[in-house]
Amino acid sequence: MWCIVHPAHGKKLAAYADRIIPSSAPMYSVKAQMSIPGLAEGATLLHCPHYDIPVLYSHRMSVTIHDVTHLLDPAFKNTLKSRIFAKSILKLAVAKARRIITISEYSKRMILEHLGGDENKISVIHRYASPIFAPLPRLEAKEIVRRQLGLGRDYFLFVGSPKPHKNLPVLFEAFSRQRANDHTHELVIIGKDEKNEEPLHTLAVRLGIDKWVRWIDSVSDELLRACYSGAEATILPSRQEGFGLPVIESMACGTPVICADAASLPEVAGGCALLFDPSSAEDCGVQMSKIIESPQLRSELREKGLERARQFDAAKAVAGHAQLFTELLAS
Repeated sequence: MWCIVHPAHGKKLAAYADRIIPSSAPMYSVKAQMSIPGLAEGATLLHCPHYDIPVLYSHRMSVTIHDVTHLLDPAFKNTLKSRIFAKSILKLAVAKARRIITISEYSKRMILEHLGGDENKISVIHRYASPIFAPLPRLEAKEIVRRQLGLGRDYFLFVGSPKPHKNLPVLFEAFSRQRANDHTHELVIIGKDEKNEEPLHTLAVRLGIDKWVRWIDSVSDELLRACYSGAEATILPSRQEGFGLPVIESMACGTPVICADAASLPEVAGGCALLFDPSSAEDCGVQMSKIIESPQLRSELREKGLERARQFDAAKAVAGHAQLFTELLAS
C-alpha cells in the first residue's frame, strides 16, 4: 500500500504503508488537483478519504464521503464555496468513484437524495471510538480535570468545532435556562473555530453566562477521556452530523449523552441518549435538568451507553474496508 500524505504525518503512517509519498499540497487547492494524479501513477486503486477527489484522475478510484453538510445546512448551502465547489466536486466524486464509503445510513440517504448515484455503490462503515476512551472513576476524572484545566465545578460538555451547524446558540440558551434553576454547573466547550467564536462570546455575555462557559481550544486524547468521564453529560445540539463521534466517545467513557433529534444522531445514539428538538432551547434545558435531578437516569444511561459504544469497533470498520477494497481490486 502506498500513502500520499503531508510530510508532517508521514512517520505516523510509515508502519502501515509500503511506501510513503509526501505531498504538501493543501486540500481544496489547484496544486492538489494537478499533483495527485501524477503521485498516484501506477496505483491499482486510488482511495480518497475525503470528497476532494483529483478530478483529472482517470483510473480506478474509491472515495469516502463523510457527510453532505455543505449542501444541507443553511449556514453553508447558500455560500459561494458550496454552490461552486462543494456541490460540483461531490457530484463528480459520486459519478467517478467505483465505490463510495460513508459513515451512517443517514449520510447514505442524503448522498442519494442530493447527489444521485447508484445505491449499490455506497457502503456504510460506521466510525468508532478509539480504545483510549474508556471509563475513569468520576472522582478521579474530575480531579484530573481540576488539576490540568482548573475546572472545579460540575459541568456539561460539548466537544467539536463550534461551527454554525453545531447549533451552539441553542445550547447556550438552554444552559442559561438551566442556570436560572441551578447555579452549580459550568458549560465546557472543547474545540476551536476563530471565525465563528466571536458571536458566541457575544451571545454568552447577553445571556449572562459568560463567566460559566469555559473555552478550551484542544486537549490530548488522555485528557479528553478525563473530560468525558468527569462530565454530568455530553451535549451535541447539531442540526447536521454525518456521524457525531462525541456521542460514542462519551458513551464509551460511561457518560450520559444529550443530543439533538436530528440528522444521524438518533441513529448513532440508538435509543441510549436523551434527545431534544434542535430548535428548542427549552427542550434541551429540560433534558439537562433531568440529568441533574435523577441519579437513576444517569446510571441507566451510563449502562446503555457503554453497551451501545461496544457495537462500534475498529475490527468491524477494518473488515468493512478490507472487503470493499478486495472486491474493487478483483473487479
